[in-house]
Amino acid sequence: MDIDATLTMEGEGNVEEELGRGKRNKKLSWQLKSPFDKEGKSMYHYATEDEKLVKKFIVWLGKEKRRGRKKEGQIDLYADDNSVRKKPYKLYHQKISSKMFFLELSDSKFVLDDKHIDIALYYLRKKECYHPRDHPFRCTTTDVLFDNYMALVYKDFSEDASDEFWCAGDNQLFLTPYVWGDNRRCGIAWTEVDKIFFPCRLPSEDDKAVTHFLLGVLDLNQKKIDVYDSIYSEPYEAGMNYMQMYARMIPHLLKFSQFDKNHKSFGNVFNKFDIQWQRSPHQTGSTDCGAFLVKFAELLMIGKDVQQFQPEDIKDFRKELAANLWAHGEWKRNSGYDTPPENVGDDYESENETFCPKEL
Repeated sequence: MDIDATLTMEGEGNVEEELGRGKRNKKLSWQLKSPFDKEGKSMYHYATEDEKLVKKFIVWLGKEKRRGRKKEGQIDLYADDNSVRKKPYKLYHQKISSKMFFLELSDSKFVLDDKHIDIALYYLRKKECYHPRDHPFRCTTTDVLFDNYMALVYKDFSEDASDEFWCAGDNQLFLTPYVWGDNRRCGIAWTEVDKIFFPCRLPSEDDKAVTHFLLGVLDLNQKKIDVYDSIYSEPYEAGMNYMQMYARMIPHLLKFSQFDKNHKSFGNVFNKFDIQWQRSPHQTGSTDCGAFLVKFAELLMIGKDVQQFQPEDIKDFRKELAANLWAHGEWKRNSGYDTPPENVGDDYESENETFCPKEL
C-alpha cells in the first residue's frame, strides 16, 4: 500500500471518549487494546529497524507543497487542504495539524520549538514503557511547561524558601502534580523512578526569545543533577545560574510532597542537589540544540555514553526521529488506538513485560 493510500485510512473518533476511561469492549480489535500485535511484537515503528521508513517519510514530506512563489511572511509551505490539516495526528496531548511540524523536526534549517521537545521526550518515555528490558533504570521526563513554571516561581521562592511557599497561590498546582504523577502531561510519579529527564530553556537577556536548550538529569538516588549541553562541557555563568534554580527548588518541592515516605532509596535528607556538568558532543550548527537534547536523552535512557554520538550524525537523527513520530502517528490514526493514561506497574497483556497501563 502506498503512502497516499495509508493517509486516507483513519479510525473514527476518539476511542477513549467513546468507551469511557478504563472500560473494555470485547468486540474491539486487538489494535485498540494494545500497542503490540498478536505475536507480542511492538507496533512502534523505528527507522533503525526499517531501512525504508525514512525514504517513505521523505516522499510523503515532499507532497502537497504550495505551488508558485511564497507570499511575503509565509511560513507554512504546504497547501491549506493538505492531508494533515484535514486529519490531524494525535501525538502526546497535541493534535498535529500541519506537515510543517515534521519538516521542522527533520530539517536542521529549523529550530525546534516547545512542541517538538515535549512530543519527542514523551515518545522516548513511551519507548521505555514498551521496552523496559532495553533500559537499565526506571525514568520519566518533564516538559518545557514544567521548566517555565520553575522559572516563573523561582523569584518568589528566593525570597521565601519555606515549606509554606508551596501552599501559596498556584505554586502547588503548578509543580507538585509532576512529583505525584497527577499531571495529565507527565503522569508517572517520581516516587516510581530513579531519574527524571528535564529540558531547560535558557532565556535571552530580554527574557523573551529562546537562546539555547540543554538537558538536565535529576538523579534521585545520587541526589545530583547531571547537565548535558551541546555547546559547553564545562559550567558557565548563564547555564550554572539556571541550574542552581533546580538544585535549590527541587529538594524543597520533594520535602513538601513527602517524597521520602514513598521513594525506597531517597532518604529523608533534603539538601541542595549537586550539579555536575558532563562532557558531551558539541553542535556545529546554530539550530540543533533541541535535537541534541533529545539525542542525549535517548542515549542516556538506554545506558549509553553520549560521547559515542558523532555531531555530524545529528541530521540523520532528526530525519529518523521525525520518521518514527510520523509512522507512530499513522499507526494510531489507522488502528484507532488512543494512548491510555500513564500508570506505573500495569502491562499491555503482551508477551513482553511492560510498565504501561492496559486499560483504555
